Amino acid sequence: MKISRLVVRTLLAASLAATTLACGSPKAPPVAAQPPAADPLVTADGHFAASRTYQGECMPAGSRGGCYSITLEPDGSYRHVLLDAPVTGTYAITGDDVHLTPSGDLPPATMTLSADRSHLGDYVYQPPAPETAPTAP
Repeated sequence: MKISRLVVRTLLAASLAATTLACGSPKAPPVAAQPPAADPLVTADGHFAASRTYQGECMPAGSRGGCYSITLEPDGSYRHVLLDAPVTGTYAITGDDVHLTPSGDLPPATMTLSADRSHLGDYVYQPPAPETAPTAP
């Protein structure tokens, strides 16, 4: 009995396949692969096209220490200031991740950029101060 059910199922499947081929089945149009949208701030080699500084928490005014900040340079180098201790190294951007490789014995780290590139982890982008035009004497 099991063999006959198997034969019937096989014949039915073959019949359906033949009918579909003979009649033609509607095919979904091919999906064209779309490359990811290019990030206008990031170069093809995974660095920011212009220097960008992000600032984190700062110590209260008048205290020793300063602020946490990180500056990412177009040449792939970075300077991460931890209050008053700088760490330097290289970085590369992949998608929304910034992979930091410090010089020396510190381990590599990864920080995440916001979609609009205004935040790097908990740090906030600090646009450069506008240049002031020299005044005529």
